[in-house]
Amino acid sequence: MNVLAQHWTGAINSDWNNAANWSDWPLNGEDVTIDPSLYSGMQASPALGGGSAFVPDRLFAENGAQVTIQGGLTISDRFIIGADAVVTMNSGNLITERLVLEAGGSFNLVSGTVNAFGVLALGDDGVQPSTFTQQGGTVNVSGEFGFDVELLPSTPTYRLVSGNLTVNGDAVWFGTGPGSGQGRLLVEGGNALVNGSIMNTVGSTVDLYIAITGGELYVNGPAMDLAHATDSLVQSTGNLVLDDALVLENDGVVRTTGGELIVYGDVELRGVGTTLFHNVTISTGAALQHTAPDEILVGGDWSIAGTFDAGSNTVAFVGNTAQQVDPTPFHGLRIDHSGTGVILGSGTTTVSGTLVLDNGHIVSSSSHMLQLLDNATSTAGSPASHVVGPMRKVGNDAFVFPVGTANSWRRIGIGACNDQDTEFTASFVDQGYSDTSTLDAGLASVSTIEHWTLERAVTSDEVQVELYWENATASGLSDCTGLAVAAWTGTAWVGSAGTTTGGCTGNDAGSIASNGDQPYYTVFALGTGDSTLVISEHDGTRLLPHPVPANDQVSLRLPDGSLEVSIHDGTGRRVAVLAAPGRGEQRVTLATAHLPSGQYVVQATGRSGLLGRDRLVVLH
Repeated sequence: MNVLAQHWTGAINSDWNNAANWSDWPLNGEDVTIDPSLYSGMQASPALGGGSAFVPDRLFAENGAQVTIQGGLTISDRFIIGADAVVTMNSGNLITERLVLEAGGSFNLVSGTVNAFGVLALGDDGVQPSTFTQQGGTVNVSGEFGFDVELLPSTPTYRLVSGNLTVNGDAVWFGTGPGSGQGRLLVEGGNALVNGSIMNTVGSTVDLYIAITGGELYVNGPAMDLAHATDSLVQSTGNLVLDDALVLENDGVVRTTGGELIVYGDVELRGVGTTLFHNVTISTGAALQHTAPDEILVGGDWSIAGTFDAGSNTVAFVGNTAQQVDPTPFHGLRIDHSGTGVILGSGTTTVSGTLVLDNGHIVSSSSHMLQLLDNATSTAGSPASHVVGPMRKVGNDAFVFPVGTANSWRRIGIGACNDQDTEFTASFVDQGYSDTSTLDAGLASVSTIEHWTLERAVTSDEVQVELYWENATASGLSDCTGLAVAAWTGTAWVGSAGTTTGGCTGNDAGSIASNGDQPYYTVFALGTGDSTLVISEHDGTRLLPHPVPANDQVSLRLPDGSLEVSIHDGTGRRVAVLAAPGRGEQRVTLATAHLPSGQYVVQATGRSGLLGRDRLVVLH
């Protein structure tokens, strides 16, 4: 018990302003204690029903005391509620420099206003945790808000159910041995605003714990620091708002299974802890910089009106319901989704690092595009995880597009090309193309049950094309003999001989890669060639036939030293020849009107032999 000037006796009744209820009438500036062991007479607990007639310097409520405030009370220095005392404030206005709850002391705010100009602190447990429960009203802390555990394992708790809590300073967790445990800030409703940092201190023996299950926690300061591996921020609903030039340093666990993270300022993510957000909103003018950890998890929607800097890190979408993702420049993007899909928003979502498809689909469209930049890579995908819709690859690397439909995984691959600005956009369609009967010479049939689109942009680079199947029967295959890569020219299908891997019966998986570069980039399908489909592909210097396809004639670029240019059909037979002067690079024109529509090889030779070769398509 504190040795104080005056104490409450409750000898007559509960009236705070009745002098007969005090050991001596307190004067302004005196210390006052309320301790049931000092009660006498009626032993009534104090209740302040109006403005206090005096201003104590220090007020101590101890030893299970029950105090009711329904009026105005000003305390010059500090109000200490300890030893399982309970203060209930139903209305009025409490003003103090320091408000301290320790040794199991409790404060229940139903309505009214609490102003702590210096500190609001919660300390060690008593029989029960030291607890501030705010069911309404307003709490203003002009200095530090904190949890201070020094004596024993404790769980001091601030519980915001409704009302407004404003801290115009830092919210600090501090513990020193033998104290330990967890300081708990529970936001169940209402609005908590911290105009400062939220942080656990270096060397603290107490863990930081924040739970948002409703309402809003708004942090407008330089830092939010979860310094311990055992520190945690959990959220099931409500809002977590980060503003100002704020660093979220998470070396513990951030786990939000519901609710929303709203970024208003320039926020940086750091730390090595596990970070799971639910809905993420980056507001207009705001920025989120992902410096660390290597990967953050998102279980809800991703809305971005500001900017996102991915650094060299990954965002993983791991929700179990449909996730809406606004166009974003990701570095790494991982999909481990168990719902109906990660649905891209209007615009272009880019990946500059690696696309990892573990589970679930990315849903795209021509106006909601997924684009992998130059040197970006992708895992192969699977029937359970691929891109449903088109995707684009920029660059000169060989690449396999992990595309398909909601029910089918059907990849298409391209070989390397020259220009890193080249763009290819691919998609898969689980039905035959609109025309499957107009076939060029050498091609017997094309698939009537599926096809791919592959479009080229920016450059005229040509690439080899590889078509994949995951189940031969499902793709209409029963035999690899004569299998070809078929391309739509705009008016007819032409076939290319290719190299087959895998099997072509039953549930076999496999692929066929064209033996050379393709000249057309619109639609591709699996085809079957006849015995004449043996066209060789590009070799040596490109002769760049023009136009493509040729009709009555074709122009060719011949390398220096060319003495003869010749055209060969699918059997290898020479069907046209023209002498060349052999001096300097030049263009020549060959007549093709007499040649049947089909694929040919055109080659240039000189004294040293073959100087250049290219594919020629004739279409009348």
